Amino acid sequence: MRQGLVRAAVVAVAAAGLVVTAWLLWLRPAAVPAPTTRQYLDTSACLLTGADGVTPGTPGARAWSAIESASLASHVMVSYLPAAGPADAPAMLNTLVERRCGVIVVTGASRAQVASAATANPGHQFILIASSAVAGPVSVPPNAVVVPPGDASGRIDQEITALAGTA
Repeated sequence: MRQGLVRAAVVAVAAAGLVVTAWLLWLRPAAVPAPTTRQYLDTSACLLTGADGVTPGTPGARAWSAIESASLASHVMVSYLPAAGPADAPAMLNTLVERRCGVIVVTGASRAQVASAATANPGHQFILIASSAVAGPVSVPPNAVVVPPGDASGRIDQEITALAGTA
């Protein structure tokens, strides 16, 4: 009889141990993979868009897609800033210069505004995406280029890759 009680006690303790172990494992949070942190170079490229920003279907969205693609390949930090209207473009271009953007891609400003900002800031590269008819007849300094929308992606990639090489 005594052996039966001992055996029952051992079985009860073992069962209790299994229940406690199962309960503790059940409460343990699932293993979450460590987030991957992207390492960027100490340089950046920026986009100045029109009021629509990077809304799908806009010139800003197409430029942003090209900038992000170039950033993935080069590790250059990227950001964008929408101008509320054409009158805000000069101030927004100066903001991007102050942010130390080495390459400034523009879809939301006129050729004259970009030429003025590029002339005042020769250490920055400016890319205005516009058709020649929209861009106007104003000439641009050597650190600025006007490219048609169809050629913008390649030029953005080229300039951001060059920027990464200087970082």
